Amino acid sequence: MDDLTVRHFRVAEANAMVPTLERLLTRLQALLEEARARQRELQLIQAVGCREDGTLIMAADHREAKARLRAAVSEANEIIDSIQRAGCQLKSVELGLVDFPAVINGQEVLLCWRLGEPEVMYYHSWHEGYAGRRRLRPDDDDTPPPPPATAPRPPAA
Repeated sequence: MDDLTVRHFRVAEANAMVPTLERLLTRLQALLEEARARQRELQLIQAVGCREDGTLIMAADHREAKARLRAAVSEANEIIDSIQRAGCQLKSVELGLVDFPAVINGQEVLLCWRLGEPEVMYYHSWHEGYAGRRRLRPDDDDTPPPPPATAPRPPAA
């Protein structure tokens, strides 16, 4: 799939991803808390002050907190990248909100799932967002559009 092609999910495909997304988003939320805690720790360490030569009094603690912050941010970025590579749109880490491009009843929409929901049960237009969520109905048609036709190749000379 090239960068211009949007993956359209069927409801069943999105639902199949929910267990993995639950695990990833739970970890992502923990990493966010870890990063915030390390940032606060760094601020407190810096507030202790510096020696006369300008080095931090708690330099070793600062290095350790900074390394832990970098590790948390790096792991979080890897998780975010993996979610995006799957074709999903991470809308909020705090809410655990993920959208899946889809077609419902012939309209381009986003299936919408929030951490804690047992399955994908809602969708909204690309412009409405979370506030415009509508409940999926059993008779909704989630058939994706056919792939774009490719131009025939000229015969080899």
